[in-house]
Formats: sequence, structure tokens, C-alpha cells
Amino acid sequence: MALPATSGLLRRRLLTLCLLPVLGGFASNSFAAGNLASNANAWQWVWQQLARYGYVHVVYGTYMGRYGALRTVAAWDVSVPQKLQDLSNRWGYSALNPEFRSGVIQFERVSKILPTNGISRGRANATLIARLKAGHIPYNPYPFQWVEVRKDHHPEQLRIWQVPPSSATDLHWRGHWGYHSVVNTGVLQSTPDGTWPVYQRLADTTMHGTFPIRVTKTKYLSLSPDQRGHYHGHLVYWQKYVAPNVRFVNYFYDGRAIHFYPRKSYGWPQSAGCVEMPYKNAKHLFHLLHYGDLVSVVGHYQPASPPRQKLLLAEEQLRKRILRSIAEQVSSSA
Repeated sequence: MALPATSGLLRRRLLTLCLLPVLGGFASNSFAAGNLASNANAWQWVWQQLARYGYVHVVYGTYMGRYGALRTVAAWDVSVPQKLQDLSNRWGYSALNPEFRSGVIQFERVSKILPTNGISRGRANATLIARLKAGHIPYNPYPFQWVEVRKDHHPEQLRIWQVPPSSATDLHWRGHWGYHSVVNTGVLQSTPDGTWPVYQRLADTTMHGTFPIRVTKTKYLSLSPDQRGHYHGHLVYWQKYVAPNVRFVNYFYDGRAIHFYPRKSYGWPQSAGCVEMPYKNAKHLFHLLHYGDLVSVVGHYQPASPPRQKLLLAEEQLRKRILRSIAEQVSSSA
């Protein structure tokens, strides 16, 4: 659920105060003595600091529902679509939370811990903690952006939710859908569902990997063990590939990225797991996105249903064949 529509500064203070009960343990002498980086729960202190300066936009609360069941909900300090609200309710309060990892990555970029073209996994580490403890933390200059990749839409679609960047005294609340494009996802469900932050961005790169090709059992048995495998319930041949000059690359999960790739058409699963876009669309999106922006992949691809006219025609042809068959049986029996 989202926080009420109070002033931006008040919402930011409420967000930070929500974290204080959880973080009470960080007032101990061990943290004051500089042992924070070696503590397994240091990410909680990092979460609090990043939330104060606009890098993390969510906290979690637990309440008792009907019949005494406990429910955990995400409280955002920016407006988010209902789909993102539903997803974030299930992320939970942990160091692996996608929005927390997003905040870590964006702080690393702003504080120059993460260089241009660098890779970040969004983990609280000694360098980041030392920078936060040193003070003089800049407010997050990046807008809040969430990319939704919909596999259940035909054609497959990408769209981006945007909330303008804020300052310490003026926090923007309202967001809007800012851009959308047709895309391709991976064959055989090789683009998994989930939410991750963008961890590397490259204007141009060469990609290496394997492409899963469905094969018959006979073909499968004829392949060597390193060429074949089982993938999402299918027998496959692992075809190696090298793709040079891949443009406008935004890596978000385990080598999967949003990028340009030339295709005759777009809107249905074709890739080895990446999210592919037409050239102009990918170039435009590359200039919109930043390190740490969240990417959610949702749904399962469903081919478009045939037009109603074709269905009616097929039904009529089937009806005529049935009547013709009945007439022939009657004629032969007579």
C-alpha cells in the first residue's frame, strides 16, 4: 500500500521513522567502534541511510489480518502501479529486496564507487558503508523508474513507469507511464518472471551464450552430453552463438539484458533469454534508463487468437463436412 498523500518531506520522514524500530540494535557500542561492515545485519543500517536520502523508496510493515494471520505489505513513498505494489508485497524485508539493491547501485553510481560500464550486484559492502558513515551524502538525483516487460500481452510489450527526481525538501509523489515499446522475450520461457535492478549498462558489446533448440528424442540421443539438455520440460540442443555489436544494453539478471537486436518482426518469443527491441526504441530507452532502475518480467506468452471471422468460417466448414458425411452414409445404406 502507498503512504497517504501528505507533503513530500513528511512522507520521507515517515518512511525513515518506520525503519527506526527495526534498526534499534545499531546504536550498540560495536557499531560505534566501527565494526558495522563486519556485521551480518549491516544492510539494515544501510537501508535506513539510503531511505533518508531518496535511494530506497519502500519500507515494510506487518499487520494482523482475519483469523489472526500476519500479512506483510510494502509502503512506498512514491506512487506505484498496482502491479508493482502486488509484486513488492512479496519481496519481503531482506538484503535481497530488489528496491534495496536498486538503492545500493544508484548510491554507488552517485558516489563514484561504481565506474561507468561497471558491474554492481547491489550488495552492502565495506566501501559503501564507509562512504555512508563519512557523511555528506548527496540526495538521489535519479528519477524512480520501473520497467515492466509483459509476456502475456500480444504483441509482447515493455513499458516504463516514471516518477520525477526529488530533493531533500521537495519530494515528487505522482508518477505516470512514460514510454512503451514492442519487444521479444526468450524462447521456451528463457526470460524468467521476477524483478531485478539494472546492474550494468553498455552502449555496445559482444554477447556469447547458448540457444536452446527443441529436438526430438532421436536427435537428442544422437548429440553429445555437452550439446544436449533438458530445459523447462523440453529436450534441447544447446547451440552456441556469438553476437557482436549488440547495441544499447541494460543488463538486469544473470546475463539477460534489454537491448537492440535486428529481427524481421517483434512481439513474440525469439531470443535466448534477453528482451529485444527495435533499434530506435532501444536507443531511446537506453537514454531514459539508469543504473539501478527496476525491471519486472511478468506473465506467460499467449499467441493471439484467430479473428472471429476465421473461427466462424472454420465452424461452418466443419458443419458442412459433417452434413456431407451423414448424407453419404444414408445414401450408401439405401
